[in-house]
Amino acid sequence: MNVSFKINDVFDCSLERAFKAPILGDATKFMKGYLFQPPVTGFEDDKTWGQINGIRYPINNGNLLVKKGRMFKDVILERVENKYWKWTIYDFEFKTLFFISKAIGEWYVEAINENKIEVTYIYTYYSKNRLYSPLTWLLVNIQIRGIMKRAIKGIKEQALSNDPFIYELHNNGYKA
Repeated sequence: MNVSFKINDVFDCSLERAFKAPILGDATKFMKGYLFQPPVTGFEDDKTWGQINGIRYPINNGNLLVKKGRMFKDVILERVENKYWKWTIYDFEFKTLFFISKAIGEWYVEAINENKIEVTYIYTYYSKNRLYSPLTWLLVNIQIRGIMKRAIKGIKEQALSNDPFIYELHNNGYKA
């Protein structure tokens, strides 16, 4: 079974900035944690991030329920320039998510008019088996909903700023 949560928003910036912000921006500024999930403090092995099949490993400082270090594996599955991103997270390092096999994130952008962009942000979590469906539903509707609501605010801040995106600078001149 899978469970999804979706957020829609409007960003007052260019289509390109709205598209790039969630993937190429500094995620330590918007992956701030929520309830039992600690904030992301950095990334490891992220040289290919921003490209199809690009990988990174979010890291954290841990807490009582989550060990310090890598949280999961993050992989970009699809990229349609100035329209759509799709990525997956899996190999969860925290034992509290024993019932989840993976999650799929999606980010859609569409111009309403110049510098007014409709954004759709979706996360879908997949249970390891049907017995875990109620736990997956609780995780998405409490934990993930809170994480995503906080994240979209930070993503929007980065999109509306004039700051360069970290992965445009970080990846040896790779321009997304």
